[in-house]
Amino acid sequence: MFEALETGKFLSDKEFERRGAPLRQQLLKTQFELAARDLPVIVVVAGVDGAGKGRLVHRLNVWMDPRGIETNALWMHSDEEESRPYFWRFWRKLPPRGEIGVFLGSWYTRALRTALDKQPDSEWRAHYLKQVNDFERMLIDDGYRIVKLWLHVGRETQRQQLTEEAPQKQQNPRVGADDKLWWKAYPKVLQVAQDIILQTDTGGAPWHLLEAEDRNYREVAAGEALLQAMRDHLQRPGVDRRSSGTVDPTPVPADARQPRVLDTVDCTASLSKDKYRKKLNKYQARLQDLSWRAHRERRSFIAVFEGWDAAGKGSAIRRVTGAIDPRLYHLVQYAAPTDEERAHHYLWRFWRNIERDGRATLFDRSWYGRVLVERVEELASPGEWQRAYNEINLFEEQLVEHGVVLAKFWIHITPEEQLRRFHEREQTPHKQYKITPEDWRNRDKWHDYERAVEDMVAHTSTRHAPWTLVAGNDKRHARIQILKTLCKALDAAL
Repeated sequence: MFEALETGKFLSDKEFERRGAPLRQQLLKTQFELAARDLPVIVVVAGVDGAGKGRLVHRLNVWMDPRGIETNALWMHSDEEESRPYFWRFWRKLPPRGEIGVFLGSWYTRALRTALDKQPDSEWRAHYLKQVNDFERMLIDDGYRIVKLWLHVGRETQRQQLTEEAPQKQQNPRVGADDKLWWKAYPKVLQVAQDIILQTDTGGAPWHLLEAEDRNYREVAAGEALLQAMRDHLQRPGVDRRSSGTVDPTPVPADARQPRVLDTVDCTASLSKDKYRKKLNKYQARLQDLSWRAHRERRSFIAVFEGWDAAGKGSAIRRVTGAIDPRLYHLVQYAAPTDEERAHHYLWRFWRNIERDGRATLFDRSWYGRVLVERVEELASPGEWQRAYNEINLFEEQLVEHGVVLAKFWIHITPEEQLRRFHEREQTPHKQYKITPEDWRNRDKWHDYERAVEDMVAHTSTRHAPWTLVAGNDKRHARIQILKTLCKALDAAL
């Protein structure tokens, strides 16, 4: 593969100026057109050390408007990054719609570093590269264009770069001990790189393999590849809104209704006040001990709270937070997305709020809004909410692989109990703020939401992240079930 990139391509300074001047104008023009249409672009600059990746990125910032480009050099890892799931560092750096994000040191670096291992785990690399493909696919489906540039130089050129023997204009200003390791492992690096490229060279995000021996040629070739990709992006008809075919969105006739998973929830379950107090003290004390133990062992946990309006999510969350030291958790509440959040993939606002190892994140409503309220209210197209099931499962799988203890609760109540609570809220002065016209409107769509919940549980209750269906007609029973489940999950993990 890489032999074809060692042919001696070069451009004289005069030819570079002749081709570079119009290229610069076209890149700038296309950048502004993408910004006007809120189309985001991600540029991945990868390759062997000493190939001129940093200089190329500098050139792109010179040729285009740097105010619309965010360069992310992720070669110095912080404890903030290491204490969260690996892809967190990339999600939080994704460019908003209409801007360009350049990644120097990307999600490919982790896989490439296996070339330095004495016994690289090819099975692990295959699994990780599948996650990379899934990550890129969900961004492409959301309207991103991913341009992947691989810069290649021969081993002798790399040796000169890393030993500062290259001509002055070609020298690499950053040379360290780690770079010399890469040079020594050069043949193995190319073998692993070929494996990476073959497994991630997809139709939606193809690799552009560029000969990088000559700086002038490298920069013009990269600029031309980027320009063509951005022009193609402008011709794209829009985000693919087509159904993925995983779910039949056709409503089921009322007379054809079959038993559903929510029917298995025993809403008659209840607890007396005396038993409730005893169990509450027991499980809150247990959760307090486990949360401190998780902190010491640097294990984080995430609890997701979903349920019907007036199901008692808030009161259940208060019993959980009442057992955990405030220094150990972060409670996040979600409503309609802000302008900043709408400018990113819908999972972005959840990724960015994941707490570091040893702390808990409690989500009062969550990423499941995409397959619940956004589905029912038609705020998301069928294609968007149907592919969200797989995207959510991939997200949660990465959380669990990192070591997160994940608990998901759907608090279920009957329509009759919801109606009773609505009337109670209307008649109780200090609860009137809890009832809104939107609550009544949502109630009119009970059966639509019921079907959405059924599909949600069926498609996202996985081995690594199962749903707990909570019987919520009796609030005391619901609170104890949630506390007990959290304690059991943490106890098993620790």
